[in-house]
Amino acid sequence: MVRGRKSSLRLVLSPEEQQTLERWQRSTTIASGRTRRGKIILLLAAGASQSAVAQAVDVHRTVVRHWAKRFLAQRLEGLSDAPGRGATGG
Repeated sequence: MVRGRKSSLRLVLSPEEQQTLERWQRSTTIASGRTRRGKIILLLAAGASQSAVAQAVDVHRTVVRHWAKRFLAQRLEGLSDAPGRGATGG
């Protein structure tokens, strides 16, 4: 029996989104952060709880919720790094 609250976040992926996220998991050239975010979305779409996803990906549950909300708002584009992140060339 599943315990805990039901999540209000329901993720349904289009076939194209599913294929893209699965391709990210197999890629050796994609940034690890994007791969991790893709895995979060794939697991949530498969019906895993936020807590289970957080444990599987080794992040906090709040991180899982953040990326789920961002995916719902912006779909795959929302899983990209925000502009201005990372080291500057200066």
